[in-house]
Amino acid sequence: MARSVQRTMRRALVLISVLGLTLAACGDPAEEAASDPTANDWALESGTLNGEAVPVLDDHPITLVFTEDGVGGTSACNSYFGSYDITSGEITFSDLGQTMMACEPEEVMESEAKYLEALALVETFSATDDTLTLTGDGAELVFAVEASVES
Repeated sequence: MARSVQRTMRRALVLISVLGLTLAACGDPAEEAASDPTANDWALESGTLNGEAVPVLDDHPITLVFTEDGVGGTSACNSYFGSYDITSGEITFSDLGQTMMACEPEEVMESEAKYLEALALVETFSATDDTLTLTGDGAELVFAVEASVES
């Protein structure tokens, strides 16, 4: 009888272990959503390109919006668009284009040029519910969830 109890206990422990591993493998859906950079629209909070700041101007925002068709947003002065690819914590942007308006003061155009250059260098990302950080060779862009505008 003692062996029967031991055998039953071992089976129960194995079953509990397997169940625990199965639940752990499922992951937390909130964590998965938090790590998805396409789940929100983003506004640039800060950035650097080759050690120099990407100017962030209150009256000329820089945004990043993911859609099923690609990526786009405003780049301080102009609208931009392109493609993106996400694989296992890595992200790349390609085929970037933009409208071609000129804006003043000159700092607006400098902000736009540095942002788009940094975006093209991006290779990895980390995302939470309210921040997105894009990094690459000499580039870091830190975004916050874009506040929705209500009419």
